[in-house]
Amino acid sequence: MLSAPRLRNCLISIPTRGVKWMYYSRTERLNNKEIKEILNEKDALRDAFREKNNKWYNFQRAVKARKKIEYDEEKKQRDEEHQAYLKKMEEEELKKVPYEEEQGLCDYLADYLERTYLGGSSNKDEETKKDDVVAVKDDPFAGFKPMSKKNEEQEFFSKGKGKKKRQRQQKKDAAAPFTLNLDSFEQFGLIGLSPPTKLGEVEASVKELREKKEWYKKQPRGSVPTAKDIRKQNEKAASKLRQSSGASKGAAPKGKFNLSSEEFAPLGKGSSSAGEDKSSWGQKPAAAEASS
Repeated sequence: MLSAPRLRNCLISIPTRGVKWMYYSRTERLNNKEIKEILNEKDALRDAFREKNNKWYNFQRAVKARKKIEYDEEKKQRDEEHQAYLKKMEEEELKKVPYEEEQGLCDYLADYLERTYLGGSSNKDEETKKDDVVAVKDDPFAGFKPMSKKNEEQEFFSKGKGKKKRQRQQKKDAAAPFTLNLDSFEQFGLIGLSPPTKLGEVEASVKELREKKEWYKKQPRGSVPTAKDIRKQNEKAASKLRQSSGASKGAAPKGKFNLSSEEFAPLGKGSSSAGEDKSSWGQKPAAAEASS
């Protein structure tokens, strides 16, 4: 049998253990209920966010699709306008005289050479000016001559005979060197002719330009390249040359180093003379070859 103190301790401990177990189970149930409510609230917020996010993405897709449709329509319209413009330009070009620009360039260069070096147009201008002058009838100033102010002062205020002025002979202007600007060289190249390099070739060049103009008149449209086509080809060739020169600039020379090449200069005492034979650079002397 149990003693009284041990029995009392057992009776006291039994209810307390049951109370603690009941307290913990109740609080755990309450916590689980709150956690479930919070999780349900979180799921509802997530679903609402997903729904709004999907709506936003659908709206963005619709905006992009609308912009793409508008861009395609604008591009199609621009292409149609460009094709119409090209067709109009072709029709305008067909209305023009074939190789009209080249013929005008021949006339311009021929007139320029004649006016600058042959003096042909100055005489024509003088003749046209003389033809434009109208003779005056019954001129009241027919017997008068114009007088300069200097002669008038000498006539009325001079005392005695004045000293005769020494007449200096004017120096004859030296023949100016024959020059042409760069634009003239380019214009000659557009019509496939060589520009004159001296004064004696100017007359022949003018004749050649006149013949070239007549030759262009006889050519059918599209048979020979125009000045515009040649200009485009020159621009493309110049751009390719610039690109190739820019790519090769700073690049290391290819190939193996050769001591006997002319590019290698030996470092000797003092400066080398101008008449030194460069073919012996980097090679062994004859005496050294014989001894070896």
